[in-house]
Amino acid sequence: MATAGSSFLTEAQRAALDAALRAKSEEGAKAVIKGTASHGATHAADRRRGLKGSGAAKKGGAGGKFTWGKAGPDDGSSFVGLVGGSLDRFDPNYDSEEERAVVLQSAHSSRIREEVVAYKKEIATACEEYFSSGDVQDVANSLDELGAAGSMAHYFVKRLVTLSLDRRDREREMASVLLSSLYAEVISPDQMQKGFWRLAEALDDTLLDVPDAVDLLALFVARAVVDDILPPSVHAKWCEGAPAGSPLAALCSKIDAHLTARHSAERMLRCWGAGAGQSHAETKERIGKVLAEYLDSRDSTEASRCLRQLGVPFFHHELVKQALNAALEAPQHTPAVVELLGRLTVTNEVNVSQLAKGFQRVADNIGDTALDNPQAPARWAEVLEAAASAGLVPRDALPGLVAGEGAAAAGAAGGAAAARPASAGGAAANGANGAGVPAFKAAAAAALREYFDSADAVEVAARLAELGEPGMHPLFVKAAVTMAMDRRDRERELVSALLTSLHPGTLSDSEVAAGFTRLLAAADDTVLDLPDAVHLLSMFLGRAVVDEVLPPAFLASVLPSLPDGGLGVTVVQATGSLLSARHAAERLQACWHGGGLAGADGLEGVKRQLKGAVEEFLTTGASGEVAQVLRDLAVPHYHHELVKEALELGFERAAPAMERIGDLLRDLSARGALSSTQLAQGLQRVKARLADEALDAPHAPAAFETLLARAGREGWLPQEAKTD
Repeated sequence: MATAGSSFLTEAQRAALDAALRAKSEEGAKAVIKGTASHGATHAADRRRGLKGSGAAKKGGAGGKFTWGKAGPDDGSSFVGLVGGSLDRFDPNYDSEEERAVVLQSAHSSRIREEVVAYKKEIATACEEYFSSGDVQDVANSLDELGAAGSMAHYFVKRLVTLSLDRRDREREMASVLLSSLYAEVISPDQMQKGFWRLAEALDDTLLDVPDAVDLLALFVARAVVDDILPPSVHAKWCEGAPAGSPLAALCSKIDAHLTARHSAERMLRCWGAGAGQSHAETKERIGKVLAEYLDSRDSTEASRCLRQLGVPFFHHELVKQALNAALEAPQHTPAVVELLGRLTVTNEVNVSQLAKGFQRVADNIGDTALDNPQAPARWAEVLEAAASAGLVPRDALPGLVAGEGAAAAGAAGGAAAARPASAGGAAANGANGAGVPAFKAAAAAALREYFDSADAVEVAARLAELGEPGMHPLFVKAAVTMAMDRRDRERELVSALLTSLHPGTLSDSEVAAGFTRLLAAADDTVLDLPDAVHLLSMFLGRAVVDEVLPPAFLASVLPSLPDGGLGVTVVQATGSLLSARHAAERLQACWHGGGLAGADGLEGVKRQLKGAVEEFLTTGASGEVAQVLRDLAVPHYHHELVKEALELGFERAAPAMERIGDLLRDLSARGALSSTQLAQGLQRVKARLADEALDAPHAPAAFETLLARAGREGWLPQEAKTD
């Protein structure tokens, strides 16, 4: 990881990029001299020569440069400097200095043991948090902060896989994805192999707790081989000397069977099924089955249990949407739907943010629903009234849900169907399925235009999943960056943030890389329409590397596929310079000059408007006005600032002001105007500053704890704030 103020690229990465640029330049010169277009073959030969190591084995049989290294254990337990000596005081060869060396070595070993114990405790916590949050970057940061990733990362590999063995397929898929994401950048190849060896070594003990550990670990190893984080022959040495019929021999046999089967790569990439929650379509289908079973049995307890088992709290808005649509289709289901949503909200199994988002999704699409169900708008009003009576929706939010864009479209559903431009939703419904590239491009463009208005990355992910064309995702990446380049800094910031949000759950590493490769290859054409294309592309590319959407190695690896002398090579070179400059990460993270905060005179303007909205609320008590300000600013990723400003104003005033601030945060959460993520982030910011706040407002810590207690009682305290 780059430290603050330093070049983002390491010396090795910069050297590799310089070498690739020199090779590209020399290759182009050779092609000109020879008058031939065979630069591809020349480069392939150069590349083969550049990647060929000496092959000489290192000491201890660990392999030479560009080899896979040693597959067996390396416990580092041998003492050095004591061979040939004696520790017996009555031995003629006794040397007191040698005894002193042993004492020092023992003290050193004791300290190392303490460090290992502390490291294991920290990584266990990191693994548990990852299974809850799915935040790969957070794990990488945690390992980097521990400072022992280089020598003790194999403990992390072992603990992560061990914890997932006794869980669901969702956590196993998350573990495989995490190992693939951390490989080489955070966890070195030899530490990765050592971690898996330790798993195989401890198989006998693991079987006592996980009876099917052999089958599961075989899948983990085979998946790691397919993901290119383990060599194909990694288990060969494990089998040497393994007794026939032993668990280790059975493990090796199963790994061989997985890797030699037909279509092994495809099988292993899906080895954990859809239980990982990676399949958007199948998760929606399972939610639909849970809802259908509930509507048939009215067993809300069973529905609640099934929902928890799915383990997708970030996708509960889909349950809300499907339940409300069921009520629109069959009015007799309305009481059951309201009862279910009420129960799930009271128990906080569906938080207020997900509930509000589900209602908003149905409201926004009521016009499309009316095309198939003309009674939908009238029934929607009835459902909203029932929901408001049950306390699911604030009554002052009903006009917005009834008379929103969806309802307006519904009023002229019959005639507007032909005249209305294709929306992202309509494009997704008609889809690119079977219609090829033009339909996908049209649907992607529609989704991006909608995103520029809403800034809802989750909705974009849903649109891409509905299209069902992952092979065309590179086209989406190219379209997103191209559209943003021809717009303002606000849209450019939104696209950079979108790529971060969609990676790696929706857009894989290879899909993002392929998209940027297309952009670089087409740079010469792009500059005809956008004279500043080279500068903008280098900014987008550098930002993607800083955001870890692309690895730094992409800069060197993409050069062979770019035309000699083309602007794509110039973009790569400029990006390398940006990433090598001091404070590169900070500069590129702010490369769009706070563009995501445009429309309010930049960051300071946004802060002023948010503070002004809270001050006006404390005077008028109209939370709807604050919600409107948030919508007008269109900075959903910065709503945590509102939470901070609101609490600071509450601390400055008397106790009743804090009560009203609590009312405001509750109402904004219920409306869906303030997401649980932003609320939690704002609370964390205030919590970190409580000591300073107490200097001016001694009652601040007590008032903050009172607010948290109230939020917990009323069910709008985010889960993230609870765990912290």
